Amino acid sequence: MRIALLTAGTRGDHQPYLALADEFAARGHHVEITATENYAEVVRRSGFQPHVIPFNSAELLESPTAKRALSSGKTLPFVRIMLDTVKIMAGERGERMHHVLSDACDSADVIVSCASTLPWAMERGEQTGQRVLGCLPYPLERTAEFPSSFMVKRMISSRWLRRASYAAFEFAYGVAYRRVDRRVREMMELPGAPRNPFRRIREDGIALVHMVSPVLLPTPADWPDRSIVVGAPTLAPRLRGAWGEDELDSTLTEWLDEGEPPIYFCLTGMPILDPVGCCALIAAVCRRLGARALVTVKGEGYPRGISEDRTLHVVDSFDYDRVLPRCRAVVHHGGSGNTHDVLRAGLPAVVIGVHSDQFFYGWRITALGIGADFPYPALTEDRLHDALVRTLTPEARSRAAELGREVAAENGVRAAADAVERLAVATSA
Repeated sequence: MRIALLTAGTRGDHQPYLALADEFAARGHHVEITATENYAEVVRRSGFQPHVIPFNSAELLESPTAKRALSSGKTLPFVRIMLDTVKIMAGERGERMHHVLSDACDSADVIVSCASTLPWAMERGEQTGQRVLGCLPYPLERTAEFPSSFMVKRMISSRWLRRASYAAFEFAYGVAYRRVDRRVREMMELPGAPRNPFRRIREDGIALVHMVSPVLLPTPADWPDRSIVVGAPTLAPRLRGAWGEDELDSTLTEWLDEGEPPIYFCLTGMPILDPVGCCALIAAVCRRLGARALVTVKGEGYPRGISEDRTLHVVDSFDYDRVLPRCRAVVHHGGSGNTHDVLRAGLPAVVIGVHSDQFFYGWRITALGIGADFPYPALTEDRLHDALVRTLTPEARSRAAELGREVAAENGVRAAADAVERLAVATSA
């Protein structure tokens, strides 16, 4: 079978698709995969030649303007980021993106798409008759069991309001991206006006494969049969190496050996405006807890290395598979990959959500009794300290270890590949 894997966006969008590509290739399928400019080299090091989308997700999420917008927690700055995305996709670069995606899908038997490329993929399916499936690392399907984390930041109790949050998000998305969808239909020479992508998913019966552990996402009772939960793909050691995370620095090993397991703080997904101040806040919290801190960072301005009192170690990255089991708890932004890696290691966590599905994962960590969550704009020394106090209880640590064994026993990449093969055949029948 010829499979086109369409992914774009952040690491959280690319990483599960690389795991899928590796699995499909091992099964003898022909694989074409896309990548944005900032992740194309990782895909090459993984053994695939990507169709490079002329877009760099860091442009919108890691620039100083974007960091200020995301750190504020306000709606209007985030809307501006969305509108900037529309401007890019509806312009000349949008045409280039269209051609790159078209090349990737040329002669494919099935198109497997992430959320950001799914509207384009559905138009392509209408044009060519190719089968289209969605593979997502977070939930998008409507449900009354939890609200849309793309619309609200905190869990709400009303089932009616939960479902309404999806309608509100879908309407806002449709309005924002209508210009892009119209342009795509023009380039594909398709008649008529575009439909809201979410309505189209339902009306056309597009299958959605959720690459999320059932521990974190038990299938909601009100989901249709076309939406399934299969587990999260894990990275094989070779693929971890493609991200430059297969090495374990001797300095880090020696520091880990010196004392009690540290609390790990992953700052790479957070819009940190004051790197030195943030590390100082972490050091202050850990002094109050009597704990050591291991911190990963991305960008300039951080005090990398080991602090003078050797209680704080700031690095760029490390091998999660070998280091996470040596930690006692984790503080992170709640991305799908991080959430699954941390839970798989049996660790409790504090989730400081910044946007989108990160809030969903924070809700689930709290609901499962294995940590706490709050949105990034609420971050203070006291708030983080109190959240860690709740997270480091024997009950939370025991429960996280128990659930971690369950998640570690899953084989999400095999289950996702099985689902794609099954759905592709069923759709063609």
